[in-house]
Amino acid sequence: MNKSICIMGQGRSHIRVKEFADSFDEILLCNMDNNFINTLKKDPEVIDILKNKKCTLFCNTSKSGFTSLAFETFNVEKCVVNRVKPTDDWALWKLHKSTQTKGLWYHDENTPAVEKDLPYFYKWRGPAKGYVQERYVNYPEMNISNGFKIHHLSEGIEMYLFEPTRDRLETNMGLYFTALYSIIDLNRTNLLYCGIDFYDSEFDGEAWKGHNADRLKMEGAHMKILLNNYLARYFPNVLFEFYTDANFKSDKENVLIHKGEQK
Repeated sequence: MNKSICIMGQGRSHIRVKEFADSFDEILLCNMDNNFINTLKKDPEVIDILKNKKCTLFCNTSKSGFTSLAFETFNVEKCVVNRVKPTDDWALWKLHKSTQTKGLWYHDENTPAVEKDLPYFYKWRGPAKGYVQERYVNYPEMNISNGFKIHHLSEGIEMYLFEPTRDRLETNMGLYFTALYSIIDLNRTNLLYCGIDFYDSEFDGEAWKGHNADRLKMEGAHMKILLNNYLARYFPNVLFEFYTDANFKSDKENVLIHKGEQK
């Protein structure tokens, strides 16, 4: 069990954690704000499972999951942001941010063509103070209001970000950064995902409230590509298990899909 970790997103399949509750003792909760925590609390069985696990709150730069309600509800041991510690004065991030252009992200017959600001190297070292609202800044040292330290990802994950960035893929937090953190920083070899449904059903989940449909469909398609063509290749000795309700298959030996019922 100490080689396994659960990664829970906010998709409809999050309740499938019930199917493998005895298979892990640590869980990453991804960007779970108060609204979603209140959704979880409607299912006492899920809450009973989560409160008895070692919990890491895993967030992007919004830090929206680092809430008092999360600490009241879960056995929180750590807070982690999907960023690497910045260099002095964010110099590396600023250098590469200055080269960013706008264009089409990777697309194919299964992936909508979306034009927006393109990814750039070392995005994961920022953003810097003065470029975004204060709450989004990636400071070298960060704490939340209750004194808990916000941990960065290690520099060891960086080598796995250059190729997908070059290929114009959306390296999202819920699947990709959680995988790198679990494998590189925690040395886990069995990743158990639930609540990751690849944005396959419109208006299913919190993310649909803030993004347009093509943007999310693109990200969902990119997640499948990242799993099959990058993570499975980078880490052949890691087993990626997905308890998902999405219509998704994989022919990779180290990707196991436990398909639920589509609704």
